[in-house]
Amino acid sequence: MLFSVIIATYNRARYIRATLDSLQAQEFTDYETIVVDDGSTDETMSILQRHRWIRVLRQNNKGPGAARNYGVSQASGEYIAFLDSDDIWFPWTLSTFAKAIEQYHNPALIAAKLKLFWDDQDLAVVKREPVCAEAFPDYYASSHKHYFVGSCMMVVRRELFYNTGGFTERRIYAEDADLAVRFGLVDRFVQILAPVTLGYRQHETNACKNWELLYQGELNLVQQERAGKYPGGDARRRDRLRLITLHTRPFSIACVEHGNPRHGWDLYWKTFCWHLQLVRWKYLCAFPLVAAWYTLRGQSRYDVSQTVEETS
Repeated sequence: MLFSVIIATYNRARYIRATLDSLQAQEFTDYETIVVDDGSTDETMSILQRHRWIRVLRQNNKGPGAARNYGVSQASGEYIAFLDSDDIWFPWTLSTFAKAIEQYHNPALIAAKLKLFWDDQDLAVVKREPVCAEAFPDYYASSHKHYFVGSCMMVVRRELFYNTGGFTERRIYAEDADLAVRFGLVDRFVQILAPVTLGYRQHETNACKNWELLYQGELNLVQQERAGKYPGGDARRRDRLRLITLHTRPFSIACVEHGNPRHGWDLYWKTFCWHLQLVRWKYLCAFPLVAAWYTLRGQSRYDVSQTVEETS
């Protein structure tokens, strides 16, 4: 069997039908599907039980990393393909991965091409295209291209997943970024450029809305690098720093934009020397200005509300 598709889910009754429908519509059929319900409290489990063609596992709520690891432990495919339970595949998704595997001689890691969407109608513009990809000797070698490899985008050789220890089971987000950096020295990395293979759904309950768990995940990336936990040593340090700051940089800015400047400043200072080494002057100069602007804007709103309250 070429693929084991692993879906970890928690309280996704609203979306998981569409996810499974898109998986069942695959034109490539050499795959199995394993869904791990991470202790859902809504109707997710009852929906899953109606789909006899999937294998359903259940565990107490332990987080996305633990759920995906459990699914992989029961998998038999040569490659593991992860699909989030609120996202959509296209009929050609698995066949695109299969062609990339053949064309690039069994690469260890493949990354999907995604399109963000809020409504299913947003995907109407997505059309099938000839397969186009970019190949690298390893994932670190792609660091200058800034390719993001999230869990929903990963297609990885099962043996590699085991050899790197799988996802961290800490209750943090950005666990997929941590795993991707640990995949740094893989034997060939392929980034799909066309066609679009993943519809990445945006909604109010996305994991990316949990700022504290995201902050802990970003902090974990910094701590792991400082502790020398990632492969490559000094020779590949610059590549690692590019990939790690690819995550911390936009998140630190998002923190100040959404009223959490403490976390933003913490990541700014913890990665300051790294950005100096990478000559990221735009970020180093712009972040304090952005933080000051949002602080003043918040203060201005506070002063206005105070004035209104005092004069009423």
